[in-house]
Formats: sequence, C-alpha cells, structure tokens
Amino acid sequence: MIIRYIFILFTLLSSKSFAETYTEQYGEIEVSSSIFFDDVEGDDRKNNLNTSSLKYNFFFENNNLSGKLKINSMFSDPEAAENIDFNEAYLEYTNNDLNFLVGNNIIFWGKNEFYNPVDIINSKDFSTGLAEGEKKGQTMINVKKYFETSELNFFLLPATTNTYPTSKVRPQLALNIDTNNTYADGASKDNIGMALRWSGYLNEYDYGFSYYEGNSKDPALVLSSGKFIPKYSEITQFGLDLQATREDTLYKSEIVYRENEYDYNGNIEDYINLILGFEHTNYGIYEKNWDLANIVEYSYDTRSSNSHHGYQKDLFLGARLVLNDIEDTQYFISLQNDLDKNTRALTFNYESRFFSLLRAGIDIYQPLNLEKDTHQSSFKDEANIKFYTSYSF
Repeated sequence: MIIRYIFILFTLLSSKSFAETYTEQYGEIEVSSSIFFDDVEGDDRKNNLNTSSLKYNFFFENNNLSGKLKINSMFSDPEAAENIDFNEAYLEYTNNDLNFLVGNNIIFWGKNEFYNPVDIINSKDFSTGLAEGEKKGQTMINVKKYFETSELNFFLLPATTNTYPTSKVRPQLALNIDTNNTYADGASKDNIGMALRWSGYLNEYDYGFSYYEGNSKDPALVLSSGKFIPKYSEITQFGLDLQATREDTLYKSEIVYRENEYDYNGNIEDYINLILGFEHTNYGIYEKNWDLANIVEYSYDTRSSNSHHGYQKDLFLGARLVLNDIEDTQYFISLQNDLDKNTRALTFNYESRFFSLLRAGIDIYQPLNLEKDTHQSSFKDEANIKFYTSYSF
C-alpha cells in the first residue's frame, strides 16, 4: 500500500506542473550467461542460466522533499522466481539535522569484505542461485538524527522473507526450497521489527553500534515432503562494527551477539559471531598507476559446526588489482578456507569498460573438495563461469 502511494506521487512530480522540481533519470541494461561444468546427478536442473535485466531509476528533489524510484525487471532461462521488483521506492524529508524516510530501501551495515554478520536489515533474493543473494528492498520508516561526527538511525520494519530459486536454477541445495514460509518462536508474518544504529568516526576510527529485534533473515530449512520449508524465528541482535585507518592499511572487525536463532540442526541457540581482518594497499606497483590491495579476514562462530551459516571458522584471502586506467579495469581473486574441514572455494572476477559505453566482466567459481564441508557440500559440483555485460544510460 505504501509503495502504491509513492508511485502515484512520483507520477505527479514527473508532470509539467512540477517544473520547478529537479529530476534525474538513469538506468542500466545487463545481459549475463552462467555455464556450469558438471552435471548434478539425479535431477533436471539446467547447466546454464541466461538472464537479461533492466534497471530504471527516477530521482526527484524539491526543497526539503526528495525521493527515489528504482524498478528492476529481470527475465531468465530457466525462469527465476522474481521478474519485477521495487527495491528502492521511498520519500525522504529533511528538516535541519533530522531526516525522515518512508518506503522501500536498501541498507548496508558493516566494514568487512567477505562477510558482514552485523548486516541485518534486508532479506535476500536468491532467484539466480544460492551462491550470492541480492538484497531485497525493505519497507521501512527510518528516522535519522545527525550530530557533528555521528548519526543515529531508528527503523520500523514490517516482516519480509527471502526469495529462493526455482527448481531448475543452480546453484542450490540437494532438495528444492518451497515457496511457503512458516513461523515459530515469536515470529509471524505480521511481525513489526525495529532497529537502532549509532555510527560515526573518532579520529582514525569508524564505528557502528547496532541493535535489531524482529524476524530473522536466516530461516531454518525444515525437511518436509521432500522439500525444504523456510521457518523463521524472532531474534534479538546486538552488533558492533569497527574500522581503523593506519596509513595504507585498514583494520576491520564486526561482532554480533544473537538470541533465538535456529542452528544447523534446527535448534534454537544463542551465539556470538565475529570476523576480523585487514586490508593493505600498495600504490603504484611496478612503477605503474596500479594499486594492489591484499585482504586477510578470519571468521568465528561459537556454535562451531552447528552454525547455520558456512563461516563458523574460516580464513579468507583476497587480492584486488585496480589498473586506474580509462577503462576502469580491475581484477579480484579470493580463496575461502574452512579450517574445521580443510575445504576451500576459489573465486575470480575481471571487469573492464569497452567502447566507452559497455562494461563487461567474467566471474569464476571453483569449489575445492567441498564434499567434506558440512555447510557447503551441496556446492561441490557447482563450478561455473559467468559472462556479463551492461550498458548504462
């Protein structure tokens, strides 16, 4: 209902009667193709995923009132679960040091590169596979108060759920995930969550203290009639993210304490989860205008192998090479190491601009002996390469 009224207001603001209003329109068209190298025995899942998407953005500003409407439209073969969404569709009003936002928005909390346990506001859209979920727009009321070197955010958050891939889309679990959701342990489909975050900087330190109470964004997957059924609980989370900048090195950390979360076995458990790391950048290597960033991060979960995610005791190694050329060329390679099971997964990304207008890239995912990994064994045959290109207008 909120999004409908916002859409009507955007339509009015785009008419000539609001000529004094500043408006901006832009978008992106992207085409991609993923190829999986290995068959998955015993199912009919496709060895490729071809997608095309259109993203259209409309922004307006009129005195203290502004807003944004972002429409994502995606078509794929095999068909994914989501076709059209409004991940960003909000109105924003500013009055001195107060800011009010109503509508759908994407919020990011955290400092680390590979995993952000403090990041809790948005649910995920796994339409194109479980390997990487895109954030879904969270309907919210957000009140922000600015101070000299910090800001305080308050959120009211209606319940949302994750979107999971259809039966033929890879990568995903050995069994399909049902589109129906169940709720227990305080959660409900009408639950209104709330969150607070105080963030800012002090000398070379950037910090964020956060609190969240509401439905979990990480449901248990309960086996029923040959499918997994998402089951949500109501959680409470306290979080801290901190970054220190020391010359060419960033020291990063995130830690959360979460209550009433389902673990890997479907049992309710409280836990502490943290990630620590650093990122060191070497500028102008090989007497060129190239920058090389080396990243090391370590994650730990007090539940060990009972953790509901795959980062219970992992070491991440990464390197990003930025050429700083007119084509904005960059390379990124990473290695995830599970220190409990001694399993690994390798990723590689290359991206650059071509003909001034097109941006294109390659993503590669290569699992290494994941059949021994408690959380990621379903991805042991999901080695793939993805080609993509996009045009911005």
